[in-house]
Amino acid sequence: MTEDTTEKLALLLLGWLLGLLAPVIVDGIKRRRENRLGRAAIRVELLQLRERLIVAAHGAEDHLGTQTKEKIRWTLGHLHARDDDNIRPALEMRVSQADAEFDAVVAYLAGQGNQSIRLQNYGTPLLDARVSALWSFSTEAQRVLLELKTEMGFLDDAVAQSRFFNELTFKDLPSANHQIAVQSVREYIGTYAQRARRAVELIDKFL
Repeated sequence: MTEDTTEKLALLLLGWLLGLLAPVIVDGIKRRRENRLGRAAIRVELLQLRERLIVAAHGAEDHLGTQTKEKIRWTLGHLHARDDDNIRPALEMRVSQADAEFDAVVAYLAGQGNQSIRLQNYGTPLLDARVSALWSFSTEAQRVLLELKTEMGFLDDAVAQSRFFNELTFKDLPSANHQIAVQSVREYIGTYAQRARRAVELIDKFL
């Protein structure tokens, strides 16, 4: 076999190999790009989720009359500053109040809670949909995201249970059973606030 023939065969073989590998290479590049976009979309979704959960937890504590200065400081520490932020000054004012004045505001806001509060479900559709992007995160980030999904499941359960017992309070029940239903609603609202704060802390850990 001449040197020229050998070179032609080598080039032919190389072309054949490149033809086989090209789709794999293109697919790999496409997958990496999609994962990068997926990771960015998940981060945006979680940033929006954390803001909603912060406000939801704060509102639940106000409704129950279980608000404390320490919990408000937690809220202030986790709220992201915005140009149109009109919540932060009000929270800072509450923290600076004398204890008696603070307690009076807590009691007043809890009094407004005679009306039932409707807890909200907050889903993570992008996180759920972009499974391939999830596995492109580090092992630690994956662990945090899975823990976050568990917390969101607890949140959903608290929403469902609070609505169930809230409906019971409107039924014709014996006094003792009615009181149990009312107390159950309060307990699940408290659980909701607790789980929401935990979810926010997990999101911050991930981000």
